[in-house]
Amino acid sequence: MPDALTLYAIHGSHPCASVEAGLRLKGLEYRTVYLQFGLSQLTQTLRFGRRTVPGLTVGSQKVSGSRLILRALDGLAPSPRLLPSDLDARTAVDEADLWGDDVLQHQVRWIAVDAVRREPSVARAYGSKSAPPLPAGAIPAATKALFTTEMRLLGQTPERVRDEYVPALAGHLDHVDALIADGVLGGQDVNVADCQVAGSIRLLQTFEDLRDAIDARPCGKLARRLVPEYDGSMPRGVIESPL
Repeated sequence: MPDALTLYAIHGSHPCASVEAGLRLKGLEYRTVYLQFGLSQLTQTLRFGRRTVPGLTVGSQKVSGSRLILRALDGLAPSPRLLPSDLDARTAVDEADLWGDDVLQHQVRWIAVDAVRREPSVARAYGSKSAPPLPAGAIPAATKALFTTEMRLLGQTPERVRDEYVPALAGHLDHVDALIADGVLGGQDVNVADCQVAGSIRLLQTFEDLRDAIDARPCGKLARRLVPEYDGSMPRGVIESPL
């Protein structure tokens, strides 16, 4: 048995949902420490040397980022394997996983941040376990201010989300469906790339403007299989659906 596992997460984070999907598949016991919005960047940097969640400690060992954590799980529990043993299959999975992290996860993050910024009334439903220690009535305004500042500091704009990231969603979902059709994703043996993309797509399924269209796709079925529950719901009209 591995040493005690602790997952450092933000409630509502899709990379954290991806890692939890892998932990469930492995049947590993772990505890979750939910970090506060606005403070997580500091605490994660101090603990892991990296500002973003998720982070995992295994005894005294530390791993951060969904890609590295999902790979580390095969060393903690050899079965079921999340990395194929066949070299060609592993190469295809690695490519899908990298794209799922660098492109899909990144763009979905900013779509979600901008949506919550525009509709901050949903903030508590998505992230109650990571909410700052404020009265419930103050959380929407605080979240809007925080997310607006974060977008500005990290060079992300509402215009970029609207004109680049949201229109790209249809192509991204087509790509995942093609990977499923090719057997890279969605097979009986779940792999790291399955978990990686599932968290992002499952977050998109909480958007009422996108839910039905994604549910009808193979990628939507994969996401619901690996991440059956996801807190929060984004009402219609917050984004213009490209699907």
